[in-house]
Amino acid sequence: MVALGCKPNELTWVSNQLRFDPPSVTFDLAFADGITRSRELTVVNDGRATVEVSWTGVSKPFAIALPATLPPGATPLTVDWTTEVPGRFSQLLEVSAQGLPSATLALEASARELPVCVAASSCVAARFDLESQTCVQVPVEDGLACDPQTLCLVNARCEAGRCVGTARTCSDGNACTVDVCYPQTGCEFLPAPPCPGDGACLKGTCDPASGCGLEPREDGASCGRATSCTEVSVCIEGACVRRDPPNGYVCAEASPCSAEGLCVDDVCVRQSRPGDVQELLPTWSYDTSASSDADAGISPPQLHDFVLEPTGELSLSGFFNVGAVLRANTGDALTAPLGSSRRCILWNTRYVCADYPASPNGKVSAMDLSTGATAWTFDIRAARPDFLMTAPTIFLARLVVQDSDRLAALFEAYPRNTANDTQCRRYFLAVINASGQLVQAQTISDPMLDVCNHPHAYGVAADASGNLFIAFSPTVSQQAPLVPDDTTLIQSYSRDGVFRWKRLNSGLRGGELAVARGLLYAEYTSVVLDATSGAARFSLPSELGRAVISQARLVPAPTAGGNTLVGYEAGVLQLRWSATLPNAWTFWSDQLRLAKWQTSKGPRTVALTFVTSDPGNGLQPLYGLYGIDVQDGSEAFNCPIQLPARTPPQLFEVANGSLGIMSGALDALGNPGCSKCDPPLAGSAGAFFSVPTRGLSVAQEPWVGTFGGAGHDHREN
Repeated sequence: MVALGCKPNELTWVSNQLRFDPPSVTFDLAFADGITRSRELTVVNDGRATVEVSWTGVSKPFAIALPATLPPGATPLTVDWTTEVPGRFSQLLEVSAQGLPSATLALEASARELPVCVAASSCVAARFDLESQTCVQVPVEDGLACDPQTLCLVNARCEAGRCVGTARTCSDGNACTVDVCYPQTGCEFLPAPPCPGDGACLKGTCDPASGCGLEPREDGASCGRATSCTEVSVCIEGACVRRDPPNGYVCAEASPCSAEGLCVDDVCVRQSRPGDVQELLPTWSYDTSASSDADAGISPPQLHDFVLEPTGELSLSGFFNVGAVLRANTGDALTAPLGSSRRCILWNTRYVCADYPASPNGKVSAMDLSTGATAWTFDIRAARPDFLMTAPTIFLARLVVQDSDRLAALFEAYPRNTANDTQCRRYFLAVINASGQLVQAQTISDPMLDVCNHPHAYGVAADASGNLFIAFSPTVSQQAPLVPDDTTLIQSYSRDGVFRWKRLNSGLRGGELAVARGLLYAEYTSVVLDATSGAARFSLPSELGRAVISQARLVPAPTAGGNTLVGYEAGVLQLRWSATLPNAWTFWSDQLRLAKWQTSKGPRTVALTFVTSDPGNGLQPLYGLYGIDVQDGSEAFNCPIQLPARTPPQLFEVANGSLGIMSGALDALGNPGCSKCDPPLAGSAGAFFSVPTRGLSVAQEPWVGTFGGAGHDHREN
């Protein structure tokens, strides 16, 4: 429409023009929940006259109240979108008037399916809350029968959203057995630990009716350490006396590299083996870096982690690659169908790996060690789809065995609307049972974790009751392997994933955790914490490192290149012994594990590590497997061992009669890399060894080593 307008001394043409402000409307992503969402806009008539208009292009799920005429200026409109079904919706609204060009408004909206909310247990009902747009867990009526998912509870019922019951009574009336209940199998009656003697000439005995008692040891049994074959302490009628030992008396204990010594005419003579000691040699080895094919352009598989079964089988893996091998040191080694895996552990005789199967990540799978077949897979995405609303990229950070029926899986994630190089993180904790079913899952929140400095779970541990401990710290490095900073947030959860407590320690650098008998031991500190609250209990003179803890002693990790090891009374600040390596020997590695050493006088607990000595005169350095008695700090043995010296041993575990050892894991520049980062030694290619160690077996002690449990399980025995 064109009109004439009057102005002083002239005529002016007046033109109408229609337009939308804004020219397009895009609704935020929403769920298909049936709720109507609205957006405001205006349609503008730039002319000076009211025009009659017509509209086209609007249908469900959009709706707009459309006027028949538009006066000059802006006319407000409201666009409604009702999210009844999932999908992407796009429409073009057009307005036109006679003689004028039409104007268009682009409408865009996308709706997602409502999440399937999974109940965390039989005592809660899961539903999607439309107001909060999240899955919520609502307790069912108290008193309803429930499945406790354990054979150790009877008369289970719901109380405040949790399945509780009465502990099953297991008793066979025999004082010489330990009556226990296993969640998967029920009551079992195991042989009780040996009854203690008096430490000299009275041995412990057990009567099924009355329990432990004492009786004299056999005449001639040793009751003190042999210092010669001319005078020893022996038992006679239950008393410890000094006597001239007869021929055949054990004057030196057997070690992994030497037979026992027997007295022969007042001389201690080693038996069965020529010489005093024999060098320990690997019976199996696999050097990952030597498996590359440079001519074919094939890089070596990045294997830098392993788990060791108590019977000696090693399974190899890495964090970011394909090439894991089940039971690699046996004739039944299996490389497929495992493929990529990370954070593998041994749990309930299953090989349990994170982020397997891959793509997408966020899974935990248990596999049969003989066949590689998957027994079950837990997928955090399927179990808690609401987590994807805040963090669509989820992958696993740590696995922690809490008990035979509880496994904690800590998931790390990139927040929504961030790139994969972000330093921001989100964390989710899931507790699953031995069948791979969800027990409890939740978001871990704290103001420290909201800072975009790559806060990371550098330490994890579980105590004998299944309580979980996680140590978060900021990260110094930008990329993996990660280096922790010196502020640490420690959080604790129950065996069912219920929050217990948290403490922020500004002077504590992130690192691995150990837990034993109600105390927490953090790697990069001298402070020992209370496991019930996180409060400081006492401080030692120096950092603990990755300490080991027996029933009686705490032994901090050695310092590579140092020559002194100390032992404290477990649980208190009291130095019991300080031991210095002999001659020019120094510690070759800072790795420390506990093992049981079988002697003629019964089992003893020894701390194992590796030592080295430069013999001088241009000769090659010597290397040894060193054992020290944790009770008094005396040297148990120093066995020469043949290992390539590319690096010191970076990881080792104890089996019954053998050691699994990894060394030589180097980064792309040929350096040892960051063995105490997280993930440790990521991207490198290690060398693996199986070494027979006669007389050594798995120790039954509270904390045998940070990586010394059943395949890195991080649990107090």
